[in-house]
Amino acid sequence: MAFLSDVVPAAFERTLTATAHGFERDLRQAWPGATGSAAERSFAVEAGGCVLHIDIEPAGVRRLGLFELPQLIARYRFLRGDEADRRDLLRRLDRAMQKGGG
Repeated sequence: MAFLSDVVPAAFERTLTATAHGFERDLRQAWPGATGSAAERSFAVEAGGCVLHIDIEPAGVRRLGLFELPQLIARYRFLRGDEADRRDLLRRLDRAMQKGGG
C-alpha cells in the first residue's frame, strides 16, 4: 500500500505475506535502530521527530493450490510527527523492506 498522492494517516493496517520472525528480520535489515521483537509482537521505529509503532499479529495461511503463504497483520500507528515526517519515514521504510516482484 503506497500513499503516493494521498495523506499518510496516523494509523492504518496492512496484511502482509510474512511470518513474525521474517518481518522482524526484514525490519532490522531495513532499520537497524528498530526496537521490539517478534516475540513481543511489537516494534518501534524513530526518525527525527517521528515515531512509528508497529503491532503484528499472525493471520493464518493463504493457500494457492498446494502453495502456502503465511499472512501477518501489521498495524502501523504514528505516535509523533506531522504528515510530511510520516510520509518520509514510511517511504524510507517501505523502500528498504521492498522485496522482488513485478
